[in-house]
Amino acid sequence: MNDIRTTKEQVVQFFFWILIGVMVLFAVLNTTGRQSGSPGSGNGAPVAEGQDLASQIAVYESILANNPDSIKALIGLGDLYFDGRRYQEAIEIFERAAQIDPTSAHVANDLGLLYLNTKVYDKALGNFQRALKIDPTHLDSLFYIGLIHEFAGRPDQALAVFNRILAANPSPELNRRVQQKIAAMKGQAP
Repeated sequence: MNDIRTTKEQVVQFFFWILIGVMVLFAVLNTTGRQSGSPGSGNGAPVAEGQDLASQIAVYESILANNPDSIKALIGLGDLYFDGRRYQEAIEIFERAAQIDPTSAHVANDLGLLYLNTKVYDKALGNFQRALKIDPTHLDSLFYIGLIHEFAGRPDQALAVFNRILAANPSPELNRRVQQKIAAMKGQAP
């Protein structure tokens, strides 16, 4: 009887240590090898996630001091300013990026968002339209065009834009946002 109990205890201890090992492994994997930048920006930001905003900005500024036309560094710095709600600084950086690479839908869309956040709707609309001209599948830009129509009191145009997005088979997240906007505009619960 004693031998069976000892074997059971050993098995329980074995599984306990395996569980602890797996938890440590997941903790290590979740804290290493990740880079910052705006969610989904994919800009390959060379800064660690735990750094404060000022340190991250300093990294990009040093890159730009050596290579002032680095589109990746401009986008990274602009995204940091955007995330920090430093909209005027972000606008200046993205305007500079747009001069260097006028074919970037990312830059045009982010400029549109910045102008939308600062309530400069004509410039926002122009940048979203430019992003769509560069990349006709950039449905986020189309969504923001719909929002501008809604804000400007043109609900019919906004609904037409939102329906155009739905017809283009958007991502599940964008589909949900569009459905909510349409329901809200029609006075229905989303």
